[in-house]
Order: sequence, then structure tokens, then C-alpha cells
Amino acid sequence: MEKETINWLQLVKYLNNPQDTALEQEVRQWTAASPENEAAFLQVQQLWQLSPDLKILEQLDTAAAIARLQDALPEEEIIHQLPARRYRWFRVAAIAIPVMAAASWWLYHSAGTISYREKATLAAIDSLLLPDQSRIYLDTNSRIRYPESMRKNRTVIMEQGTAFFNVASQTATPFIVKIGRSSITVLGTAFNIRMEEQRIGVTVKTGKIKFASGHTNATETILSAGEGIRFDPATGDVEQFNAINSNADAWITHELVFVDAPLSEVCKKVEALYQVKINLQGKIPVKKLNATFKNNKLEEVLEVLQATYPITVVHRNREITITGR
Repeated sequence: MEKETINWLQLVKYLNNPQDTALEQEVRQWTAASPENEAAFLQVQQLWQLSPDLKILEQLDTAAAIARLQDALPEEEIIHQLPARRYRWFRVAAIAIPVMAAASWWLYHSAGTISYREKATLAAIDSLLLPDQSRIYLDTNSRIRYPESMRKNRTVIMEQGTAFFNVASQTATPFIVKIGRSSITVLGTAFNIRMEEQRIGVTVKTGKIKFASGHTNATETILSAGEGIRFDPATGDVEQFNAINSNADAWITHELVFVDAPLSEVCKKVEALYQVKINLQGKIPVKKLNATFKNNKLEEVLEVLQATYPITVVHRNREITITGR
């Protein structure tokens, strides 16, 4: 059998950092080259997902392990003569050894002896108390990785979804969130991160953060409470905005705060929090809303809007029609 031509280290780097578009393109090209490559990638991906703690692999000699594996691989026809059970085991071993060796090299050189764990959500919101007493709330379909011990390292890796961070104050070791090549550094604050369609949105609830995009020659952005940014990793564009009315963390706080907010903006935030569809029609009032809703029922919010504006509200199932008079 021909010796494997895939760069296992590149594959491990991609699995460790799926936001890297260049690596993603390389892996896609390799997997598309043949059904065998695609099957191998799926097996590697499964091994990676089942092995979040690879600290023990730091003892492996990567180059020697891969060389020994390649020299020991029998010819294709010999492999096919093996019993089916042994053949399946051999294929898994043939994939696992170089991947684990490469993973060992990657972890050793990128994080030293730091061991990371993973937390992921599917259809439900969940929270996680970190070893440093910081708490992270994860929205649905979100995933992060965090250090097993945070005595010397407080770097969390956010891989997908939406998360709200309530960071415990420590003067000695800053808290860092890595998002692909970008990073957020804080000392003690609360903020929200949303990853959507290859873009990153950050809003600060309390304290301050420092956002570094990771792009060459890009300047760092300091954000205080009530401020936010939108960042496009593909272009490097950073847009800073007033986040007072963004209510980006309403999914976890169940609180909507409006300061001089137009009705159209209010309706968008109500839609997002209560998972309804709102249709605005007729003459839309220009009056701005100043109100705070905390754990209110949808009907209560609609009653306040109807008392504030000259509008008619019709609510049927999950659809609401607001008509200006």
C-alpha cells in the first residue's frame, strides 16, 4: 500500500481550529480526492471527538511513531487477506497512531502540558462553572473548550454558537477567550459572544474587554459596558456600535432593556426572545420606547406596547400583527 500522503499535523490543526478557512479548504480538497480519504477523515474526526484529553500522548515521539507505522504497513493485497475483524482494527490503528502522534505534537507546542476539556450543547441551554469560579452560559448548539486547571492559564476556546461569560476577577492571570485567530482579554467582567455565519459579535454588559482580531496590522479595540463590535474574519472589518439596545444576552438573562428605542427595533428583540413572528403594518409610530422587561410574559410586553403606542395588536399562535393607527 502506498504510504499516506496526508499531512496529519495539518488535519489535527484543522480539528483543533475549525474556523481556519485556509485549513478547511485544504482538508476539503483532500477528502474530496477519493472515497477512501473521506472515510479516513470521518474516522479521524470520530477519534478526535472521543479523545478530548490527550495529555498522555505528549510522551510520543511524533516523527518516530509515524515512520514506524509507515514502515510496518503491509502491502494492500496482504491487508485484504487478513480476517475482517483484524482488518478493521488495523485500519483504525493505522489512522489513530499518526493522528494521536500529531495531536500530541500540536498540544505540546501550543498549550504545553495544559489539558483541555469540552462542553457542548444541542437543543437546550446549559451552564458551566470553571475551575477559577467563572461561569459560562451556553446557548443551544454551542461548543467551547476550557483548561482542566486554571491556576496558570485562563484561556477558553470558543468553537461555535453563543455564550455569555461572567468572569471571576483575578489580578494575576487575565481571562482570555480565543475565537479562531481572534481573542478577547478581560480581568473581570460579563460579556456576550455570538458566532454566526462566519461573523463574530461581542457585547459587554459590565466591565471592560480588549478585542484583538488577529489580522496583520490590525489595532486592538477596547470595549466598555454598553458597547459592542461586529467582526468579519474574512475581511478583517471591525464595526463598533452602541449595544445598549442590542439585548444580545436576553437569551440567558430574560431581560429586555430599551433606551430611546424605535418600535421596529423593539419588535425585533421581542421576536428573538419570545420566538414569535411580528408583522408591522400601517402608520408606524415614531415615538421611542424607554422600558425594561425582566422575566415578563409575552402578553405583558404586548400590553405595555399597546398602552404606549397608538397601535392595535392581534396575537394568533406564534404570529403577532401590530397595526399603527
